[in-house]
Amino acid sequence: MSDLPKDLVEEILSRLPATTLKRLRSTCKLWNSLFKDEGFARKHFEKAARQDLVVMLKDSRAHSVSVNLRGIHNNNFDPCIKDIGELSLSQVDINKMVHCNGLLFCITKDNIPMVWNPCTGETKWVEPRRVYDKSDRFAFGYEYKKSCYNYKMLRIQDAHGIEIYEFNSNSWRVLDVTCDWCIITHAVSLEGNAYWFASEYKEGTVHNSCLVSFDFSKEIFEAMDVPFQFNGEDIVALSVTRENKLAVLMQRWALEMEIWVRDKIEPNAVSWNQFVEVDMGLKLPAGTDNMFSFNTTFSIDEDYKVAMVWHTDHDEGAESRKWIEDIKIFIIGEDIYREIVIGKIDFRYSYPLMYNYVPSLVQI
Repeated sequence: MSDLPKDLVEEILSRLPATTLKRLRSTCKLWNSLFKDEGFARKHFEKAARQDLVVMLKDSRAHSVSVNLRGIHNNNFDPCIKDIGELSLSQVDINKMVHCNGLLFCITKDNIPMVWNPCTGETKWVEPRRVYDKSDRFAFGYEYKKSCYNYKMLRIQDAHGIEIYEFNSNSWRVLDVTCDWCIITHAVSLEGNAYWFASEYKEGTVHNSCLVSFDFSKEIFEAMDVPFQFNGEDIVALSVTRENKLAVLMQRWALEMEIWVRDKIEPNAVSWNQFVEVDMGLKLPAGTDNMFSFNTTFSIDEDYKVAMVWHTDHDEGAESRKWIEDIKIFIIGEDIYREIVIGKIDFRYSYPLMYNYVPSLVQI
């Protein structure tokens, strides 16, 4: 490719997957310099083929997971889901993660936020205005303006209000907004905005439960409708599919589970489509009380029309609880139910959380 015009070489490279470019960095100093260029990183993000990968949080470390569901509708086929190794971020104990544009927004076990690009190895720690507290809640997103991504971090504090950090200016601001909900699920990031399930408490009781978003451009909270009724006892969870669709899971105590997908997020448009509805009580052995939890994470595969729900049998309230448990993946469809064990986890470190991840060269 050395004989080709520079513009043509850049055009070819901008269409290759980020993981391929990562391997090419060591082969040519010129390419290595190009891959670090902010302008090329933006061009690559817009044009490159997307790689939908899976990252699992296990024992406070991020692991890459291979998923092969080919033939899942054949009853004689066992799907292949394997833990293929730890990603390279040593000596950092992670408790939660959020994926956004190839970046992983991580919350450490000490409740300290950081941003990490596993593909480039770049990390960014954010110095607080006030010392981080265990009760702080965070979200990550961006404002897209003038062809530029301005990444932002939201910090919700019980005693000191709400503030926002802008990565472009490396500065904090206090927001004149309030959050009247108690957040009950992990946050997800979709097209720059953050989403949680939350409950509104009045006089010590749950008054209302809903889906809440934070718009990082307008810097406001908004309550959103979901296509089912639920209360504080029902299990709910969120997931993002192919970086452009929001999926919601709800399971009642009667073991009825629903998953819905919303194609476009618009304030005045309702476009939820039911992905699957299953009575888990009919799938499980008699007497099984296999409820998911608010720590449950899941993903959907629209090609194979199945959901993958990550779960363990860990019971924090049990007197004889075990710290080491199997990591289970439930593969669920209208006519499909499979249960796979892909390893063990030590609950003294973290829950087995799963995240969709698309590698990129995006700079922090």
